[in-house]
Amino acid sequence: MPGDYAVLAPVYDDIGLGDFAQRMTPVLIDFAQQRDWLGRRITVLGCGTGASIDYLSQFMFTVTGIDSSPEMLAVAQQKFTEATNAALHWAQTDIRELKDRDGTAEMVLALNVLNELNSLRDLELVFTHVQRMLEPEKLFIFDLITIQGLSEQGHSTDGVIVNNDRLTAFNTNQFDYERQMAVSQYILFRRQGDAWQRSQGQRVLRGFPVQAVASLVQRAGLKVSGIFQLNLTPYDPGVSQAARVIFLAEKP
Repeated sequence: MPGDYAVLAPVYDDIGLGDFAQRMTPVLIDFAQQRDWLGRRITVLGCGTGASIDYLSQFMFTVTGIDSSPEMLAVAQQKFTEATNAALHWAQTDIRELKDRDGTAEMVLALNVLNELNSLRDLELVFTHVQRMLEPEKLFIFDLITIQGLSEQGHSTDGVIVNNDRLTAFNTNQFDYERQMAVSQYILFRRQGDAWQRSQGQRVLRGFPVQAVASLVQRAGLKVSGIFQLNLTPYDPGVSQAARVIFLAEKP
């Protein structure tokens, strides 16, 4: 999974990379409960610095945060050193290589992570692991930036995204049409005492056809209960236009 997270982890929240998961997690938990989801055990794939867990920790959930980056997990764990309502567990694991955890989750949540996979084969590996992990009739919720959305992102305006007394961050974006891939480059200046330290990192996101992803979900033994736009209205892959979609899948 591409991405320079040893560099980006300390500033991940500052440059807004956790904003989507932080904003959407309460919306999606409420949406699931409106559809009669009940449960306590939630696994968060690609938990990063804990944007989703920040919300989940307010409630009596048992939450497992999984991420391949030790630096990202270290930032997440530091946020939750004090007591929370949730029982929190952490695992440093590539989500394509999850160990068998049959029936250990009543919801699996994956926000802002699956576009970082390299191929449809990688997606299928993740979906197969999730199918084993979920209890019957429980939910897998994930988002996907569409190819349209990645193109828009790749053509977004470059420039300064943060500028304060401890961090200045510059961002440039590009989109590779042939490989259906958006690359965001970050040049960072962080204050270290009286000096400024320069570093550079990138985030690579790949596009996948929505219908192909839906087919892989079903091939892994999960049922696609719905594909939604961010306002939670239905998304039709053959008709709708959206920069990002939400998948709701269920283990039969």
